[in-house]
Amino acid sequence: MAANDVAKALGAWPTGNLCNADERVRAMDAALRPLYSGIRLFGAARTARIAPGQNAAIHRAVHAARPGEVLVVDGGGSRAWGPFGDILATCCRNQGIAGLVIDGTVRDTAELKAMQFPVFCLGAHPAATAKTEPGESDIDIVCGGVPVSPGDIIVGDDDGVVVVPFAITGDVAEKVRAVGAREDDIMKELAAGRTTAEIFGLVKE
Repeated sequence: MAANDVAKALGAWPTGNLCNADERVRAMDAALRPLYSGIRLFGAARTARIAPGQNAAIHRAVHAARPGEVLVVDGGGSRAWGPFGDILATCCRNQGIAGLVIDGTVRDTAELKAMQFPVFCLGAHPAATAKTEPGESDIDIVCGGVPVSPGDIIVGDDDGVVVVPFAITGDVAEKVRAVGAREDDIMKELAAGRTTAEIFGLVKE
């Protein structure tokens, strides 16, 4: 199955369901938050690593990206710069990039929200960045405390961002369907008047 099809299949599920499906699905640090509510982001990872105050590697990653991919940037957790803004977001849109996940801050947030460009980040900072250091792109990185390899599937929603290593996407896709079915059954039992303690066998019946 093509990466975009895999991402679409997994992206149909809430991040919580994906985490329930397989312990190998990793959730990024809770400090990475959606720039606005209601974001549903999914796609294969296009990775970059930048030094604080630099963003050349982001530009190169955007140039090389394929439609449907998610730009995932290792920003080292810096909150002192704005390496991504409305100009890069417009270029991303032109390239068909689905959105951005960066463990750093961004700028032009009003414009990004108006564009409805999906962004998960550590917040906002207006400081300008340089392009004097090349950084790296299309490499294994760590973002939000989670290892990310090019092609891993990224899924984000209001609860946060998860990484599904590409090698286990088939397993996760199968398991998450079972998780969804089980949750449907639980909701039916709740509607019938049972409590969660009863459903999960935590009290003597």
